Amino acid sequence: METDSFPGGVRLTRSPLGGHTVEWNGRFIGWLHASYGDKWNAYVRGAEPGVTGLPLGRFTENEAVRRIAIEAGWPGSE
Repeated sequence: METDSFPGGVRLTRSPLGGHTVEWNGRFIGWLHASYGDKWNAYVRGAEPGVTGLPLGRFTENEAVRRIAIEAGWPGSE
């Protein structure tokens, strides 16, 4: 499943492990997976060597994607 409804080149794609990857203009920037109720745990890709990802918190799906994009420097975040 792919969703192209996110603005500014942000795309959400189901991962083989059951979560979703988040890409911005074809670049992997983070991921999310289901938590409790309608909440998702969000992670931004780590910029430092050896850091796989930084947890951002628990949000609704759209907000989780938006937060990942903001942390990755997405210019549409204002």
